[in-house]
Amino acid sequence: MQKQIFKLVITALALGLMSGCASSGSSSNENQYRTDSDRPLVDGKYSLAADRKAMEEARAQVPESRKKENDELALILGLMSEVKKTHSEIRNQFDSIVRKRREAFNRDMKKERETFTKEERQRRDEFLKNQKRQKDGMQAQKPTREQRTEMMRELDGKRQEFFSNERDKRNDFESDFRERRKSFEDYVKEKQNEFNGELRSYQKRYDEMKKQKAEQTKSQQSSLRSDAAALDAELDAISKKPGTPLEAGE
Repeated sequence: MQKQIFKLVITALALGLMSGCASSGSSSNENQYRTDSDRPLVDGKYSLAADRKAMEEARAQVPESRKKENDELALILGLMSEVKKTHSEIRNQFDSIVRKRREAFNRDMKKERETFTKEERQRRDEFLKNQKRQKDGMQAQKPTREQRTEMMRELDGKRQEFFSNERDKRNDFESDFRERRKSFEDYVKEKQNEFNGELRSYQKRYDEMKKQKAEQTKSQQSSLRSDAAALDAELDAISKKPGTPLEAGE
């Protein structure tokens, strides 16, 4: 079963290479707060696992619009299928992949927070400027005490409503922010568990391969020693065999 999986992975990679290499930046990240309940656990650009559906489609055809995804975990599994490297070398490669994905995730999240904070500040500054314009316009009209009191009450009500809405937006953003970070870490943990399972299977194959090589080397050395002993015995027998006297004139 694992061999079939490895063949599927390698086939998908080969077809991906045929379709041309596309920049990893082609997958845009919408740095906006979203309430979509259908949003995936982790954005595809941070994915570590091979896309099985994509692999099945790739086997049937390679559409021109299809871009090669940088599915590094599939490459790792491809390396595992050949039993060449030590498990520590493969783990280092996987850890490097996870580290790059986490760096990309943190970088995008940081950028998104900066964008939200910038837009939040712009909304607040614009609102306060508008409030000042309204207040200055009211004073320029020289209103009565009652009119002034009513207009100030209206401005104060708008200010309270604005900042209440802004707090709700910030709370929603922070809640979504924490949820996505937790989802990412849960996703990475899940993939690490899957990888560890694959690595344990690989380690068994690797140990068996090393054992077979050691037995083969031992057998070859034993055969060489036997051949050397036989040669020594033959040479010894020749040296002990009486020589034939030479005839005169020979």
